[in-house]
Amino acid sequence: MGDNGIDPGEPFAIPDLWAPSKLRAIGVEENDLLFSQLKLDDLDGTLPLIVEPIENGNDHVFFSIPDMPFGPTQSAPITIDAPDAHPDPAEDSTNEEIEAGDIWLLSHDNPVGKPNYQSWDAFENPAFKDCHSAYISESGPATFDAALAAKEDFLHVDNAGHVVLDTKTYVSALLNLGLGRSSVLFTWNEQKQFFSPSFQEMRISGYTGNSLDHLLTTFMECGSTTRSLQAFVNKSYIQNTSPCRIALADAVSTLLATIQARLSASTSMHNSILQLQALFQPAHSILKCFQQIVTNVSATRNDESMLSTIYQEIQLLEHRTDSPRNILLVILSRVSQPWLKFLGEWLGLQRESELALSKHGRGKSFVKVENREWVDDQGLELHGPDFILDFDKVPSFITPEDARVMFEVGRSLRFLRDHHSDHPLARADVVASTNPPALEWEFSWENIVQVESKALQYENDLKRAIQRFSMPGANPLKLEPLGQTLDKEPFQLDFFGRPEDDMEAHVLASIAAFNGPFKDGTPTDDLSLELNTYLTATGILPHYDDSVSCPPMSLVPLLSFNPIISAQARLVNSTCMRLFFKSHSLREHLDLQRDFHLLGNGVFSSRLSHALFDPELESAERQRGVARSGNTMGLRLGGRDNWPPASSELRLALMGVLSESHIPKKAQHRSHAGTYLNQNSLPGDLSFAVRDMSEDEIEKCMDPDSVEALDFLRLSYKPPPPLEAVITPLILYKYDQLFKCLLRVLRMLYVVSDLFRHGTYRSSSQKPIDTIAQRFRVEAHHFITSIGGYFFDTGIEATWRIFECKLQEIEDRINNNEGDITLGQNEGLDKLRDYHERVLDKIMFTLFLRKRQQAVLKLLEEIFALVLQFSKHSRQRALGLEGEDSAGDEVREIYLKFRKKVGVFITVCRSLSEKKGYGEKKYDGRAAARGGLFDGDDLAEENTVSHLLSRLEMSNYYSRTVNI
Repeated sequence: MGDNGIDPGEPFAIPDLWAPSKLRAIGVEENDLLFSQLKLDDLDGTLPLIVEPIENGNDHVFFSIPDMPFGPTQSAPITIDAPDAHPDPAEDSTNEEIEAGDIWLLSHDNPVGKPNYQSWDAFENPAFKDCHSAYISESGPATFDAALAAKEDFLHVDNAGHVVLDTKTYVSALLNLGLGRSSVLFTWNEQKQFFSPSFQEMRISGYTGNSLDHLLTTFMECGSTTRSLQAFVNKSYIQNTSPCRIALADAVSTLLATIQARLSASTSMHNSILQLQALFQPAHSILKCFQQIVTNVSATRNDESMLSTIYQEIQLLEHRTDSPRNILLVILSRVSQPWLKFLGEWLGLQRESELALSKHGRGKSFVKVENREWVDDQGLELHGPDFILDFDKVPSFITPEDARVMFEVGRSLRFLRDHHSDHPLARADVVASTNPPALEWEFSWENIVQVESKALQYENDLKRAIQRFSMPGANPLKLEPLGQTLDKEPFQLDFFGRPEDDMEAHVLASIAAFNGPFKDGTPTDDLSLELNTYLTATGILPHYDDSVSCPPMSLVPLLSFNPIISAQARLVNSTCMRLFFKSHSLREHLDLQRDFHLLGNGVFSSRLSHALFDPELESAERQRGVARSGNTMGLRLGGRDNWPPASSELRLALMGVLSESHIPKKAQHRSHAGTYLNQNSLPGDLSFAVRDMSEDEIEKCMDPDSVEALDFLRLSYKPPPPLEAVITPLILYKYDQLFKCLLRVLRMLYVVSDLFRHGTYRSSSQKPIDTIAQRFRVEAHHFITSIGGYFFDTGIEATWRIFECKLQEIEDRINNNEGDITLGQNEGLDKLRDYHERVLDKIMFTLFLRKRQQAVLKLLEEIFALVLQFSKHSRQRALGLEGEDSAGDEVREIYLKFRKKVGVFITVCRSLSEKKGYGEKKYDGRAAARGGLFDGDDLAEENTVSHLLSRLEMSNYYSRTVNI
């Protein structure tokens, strides 16, 4: 047994925990214990009374300090708050003896008082008593849970059957649910694609089931959206090869990873559901925004449509202060990088990372390669691969005008690389040495100003390289980039050939680098930074200093890209225009079309007219037993019965007509020995050819007295490879239509001139003069010459003079600014091609060859047919092949029809001249206001029918009735 009466061998004995240690030295007094000098009162004692200082006179003594006599060698007594009684010293000594054994044991006579909630009212007035709240929610969760679980359903919420879960477990499950993870309480249903709870009715202490269900909606949506976005990321990485879609998937993956990391770290210290909901509110907003983008993107067909969708989404959120606009801007920048990279390669600002885009490839983005085929109304097929601008693959933030500029710049650049590979613009090393600016989104005015300055600097540097290339005697193979001309120091190795001290210093520096810690190689991710800022925002998004100075979103693409695109367009347009006029003689080829297709060459028109219609020339028709004399031969249309001529006749009749009529401007001599088979000296291998026609057209051509008798004859011209950019197949088709019409007019001019020769022809019988026929000759000659003069003078000559002035203006710019021609971004080869096409459109409008003028042209052809019919009758009568009895009646009938048709034609022309809107087509008033080289309205369709009316009649001759 021990000293205290407890058996030390008893395993279940409770020792005296407050007994003094046996190792304590004997003779030490009891008052040596720690805090033994401290006099402790009962726990129900109060602080000493606070006495207000009299001298302050202040009623509010909240911050006053009581007079407590603490000293360095004196213990601090605690006084009991008893105003009417003072402590007894004997009682104090008794209590001290009781507490000498254990200072922590309390007397049973003084029970511990129940602590109360303190308030400011009780602090100022000790007699104040708090009133108990009448609301059950103020009574604590236990009372609230008891009311919810009662069968009587006092609160009328029907929560008696709900399972009450542990709060920490439920909060942890909500966190996993919001992050898209399965847990004990919520599992992911793969088939139905949503989270399902393990218990249909559950709640936690202090909350009703209805309130939790409403709160649960946010976490459900976050979890389902997270799963959906993760599925989009996985699908994009596996199935899609689209660069922009992969970039979007990477951005979505960054979003999910940032949310997982940020919310998992933020919720580790919080167990409150309301705090968890507040943390998930910004995540819920950004997830919904991304889900909307992904949903809209899933319906898009290509990358460009996806970029348009994101751009439009940003525009909708531009004026909202609570929107994740900055995050979407970063998304737009990242997703646009592949498309902007291709645009830089197409414009020549960057080296092409893949195979060079060519006409024999598949195309990419808005540049499509197609085998273009043209089939004109004669059945001639023209085909070949070419670059086509696909407007469906142009993002919506790029205007159609800017898209065409971008396309034409790249197309002209390919022309340079194909035909002038030594030019500085075609050399990637020279362009790279000028440090061309990259195409990137800029959303602040400060960065936009820098973009413009970089573009101007790049343009000036590249201009200097082009000037050096254009200098006489410059060797393009030795043309060094600008960056290499400044550094003439030869390349040296790092170690070999260096002193030993330098080698040792390099080795020691390398060792120190390896001994140091690894640097964080992870680049700064702007998207992650913006997401962290947005997710940690407490209700109000952070204010950005540059948000006020940001340009509107509708102007951002224009300000970010146009300075660079415009600089490159000016350089490429100026270079290509110079090469077309100087190296490829574009002006000579255009003059060739004027001389031959438009019958502007008088020698050619005269020789062709005689070769086709002159009856006095020797026939080229092969005849049995008759040898050709070798004199000039012709087809003699109108004086033969068999038509059309054979190919051999056509060759003999037209031999030398083209080659002998062509006078090149720069030729030193002219070859007169050219034949139909050898006309290679003509630009574009110009020659006569037979037009492919349908059966109905061939049937009409077989009648030598029909208007369509010469429709089979055409001019064949193929522009050299560089010039098809300006002389396109469509333009050649329009030239062919004009040539066919003018060939008919040329025939009619010859026919009406020949009518007077028929009238002066007399046979031996001396036939009397027919007054009706004489009147017919005069009126037909007047009508046809008026039509011909109007066509050639007003239609062709006046319009072509405008075109020549424009060509001369371009040549003046080239000659006056040798090596430094400056053209705008809208003054390239494409604009010259459009201007050329507009010239032909205006000519065709004057000649009634437009589609809306078919009725007028048909009426004119009917008049031509009547004149040809009268010419046939007059020729037969002059040769004595027609009887006198029926001749007069037939001529009278033809003349009446002719007069009636001419009257109708003049009436139609008069109505057209007075018709509002006829011939008032303008091209682009906004472009004309800019004053560009090709932006004027000098080629607008002008109503010139009044000029024809003044030629035909001025005295209402055809409106009067004539008795015959």
